[in-house]
Amino acid sequence: MAAGEDRCMMRCVFKLPGSRFALSSLAMMMAAACATAPQGQGASSKLAVCPGRVSNAPPTDGRDRIRNFSATVNVRGAIIERAPVAGACLSSGYGPRRRGGGRFHYGIDLYTKGPRPIRAGGDGVVEMVDRLRGYGRTVVIRHKRGVKTRYGHLSSYAKGLRPGRRVRRGEIIGKTGESGNATAIHLHYEIIINGKARDPLGL
Repeated sequence: MAAGEDRCMMRCVFKLPGSRFALSSLAMMMAAACATAPQGQGASSKLAVCPGRVSNAPPTDGRDRIRNFSATVNVRGAIIERAPVAGACLSSGYGPRRRGGGRFHYGIDLYTKGPRPIRAGGDGVVEMVDRLRGYGRTVVIRHKRGVKTRYGHLSSYAKGLRPGRRVRRGEIIGKTGESGNATAIHLHYEIIINGKARDPLGL
């Protein structure tokens, strides 16, 4: 049993007075109860660069994993995820791209083979749920002290997501896609401070 499942079962322990269940049956019931808990809360502890040549890739180890990567960063008191998509790899970094005439890239691209759930990068209030020029379907979340996160190229939004709604870090806000100016299914992700996009991996 995985450590997370073990902790989950410990949280789900309950008493059934007058009942005698075999330990295995009780364990199965507890595991089923835990399975209904909200998913998508945990930030990924590792992020790898996608196979092939990646523009603006930060330094990596022998397994193409980004060195010294930390899942979250404290930005003016807001805890923000650096890569809010599970199972993604970095297909483009922040800064001038080597291809395309050195055009500046104001975020990072997180490639997923198919549509994957996108988590809210931090606690905050949804500011935008709409199409935005080349970003396609876009979500913007306002956090605190001038900090925002922007999510572009979504294939769909989470049900009920709308401006003014409060979200928690890890809450699913949509799925990766290729809407707008995109050639593959991915998330374009930005951390914005006082209106200026900053490198999510460099903060």
